[in-house]
Amino acid sequence: MISLKYKEIKARKRVCLALDVPTVKEGLDLASKLVDLVGTFKIGKQLHTASGNEGVNIIGEIDNLDGGVFLDLKYHDTPNTVYQASKESAVPGVYMFNIHIAGGEEMCKKAIEGAYEGAQARGIERPRVIGVTVLTSLDDQDLATQRLKITYDDLVRRRTELAREWRLDGIVGPANKAGDLEKEFGSDFLYVTPGIKWQGKSGTGQKQLYTPDRAVQDCSNSILVMGSAITKAKDKRKTAYEILKAMAQHL
Repeated sequence: MISLKYKEIKARKRVCLALDVPTVKEGLDLASKLVDLVGTFKIGKQLHTASGNEGVNIIGEIDNLDGGVFLDLKYHDTPNTVYQASKESAVPGVYMFNIHIAGGEEMCKKAIEGAYEGAQARGIERPRVIGVTVLTSLDDQDLATQRLKITYDDLVRRRTELAREWRLDGIVGPANKAGDLEKEFGSDFLYVTPGIKWQGKSGTGQKQLYTPDRAVQDCSNSILVMGSAITKAKDKRKTAYEILKAMAQHL
């Protein structure tokens, strides 16, 4: 157990570890090993589906470890379907979940409504509902291939503007854009940033990358999503702590 200093504790709250592993056992092993160094754990489609297949309430198990969950299922469907899914996402342990801003105003507002109702029914605080701007696996060329006559940066900005108008709690977007977005849309808005790399290690398929120390310098209200930089490290705890120390220097 590492005794964290004050600024390292602040840094820990801003680290989200992506549990991009195929089995519940692997996910829970990582969570139990790193929960004192990581604020939240991202459960994506793979592990969420695996937990259903294995009959394990992985959200509840992580909650029992005193870890928070970022439920990364990226809802994008009809407003009523997203409303119902959001109700079921408001369970103990889920700190936040995400939807696609591209789903439109009604869908986004129904997600918030569903989250409120689900939380109220369970007597818990409503999880934060955040909107995906543009996937970090894309870039300008990918948008051009889809004949979208807008740059990556402009689309991220426009969808952030819409998320703010539609009263979402924050957005998912690249860390290297978060600082400028915060200056324009405020520090009372949450910026969840995938694509974080550390000493040359980063998740596969990411085209929009940044380092954790630069990320916290740029944006005061961001949560940094990290995956293989920690999970594939030889010494996972040492690497996680080194990242906290690097972030703490700028907090």
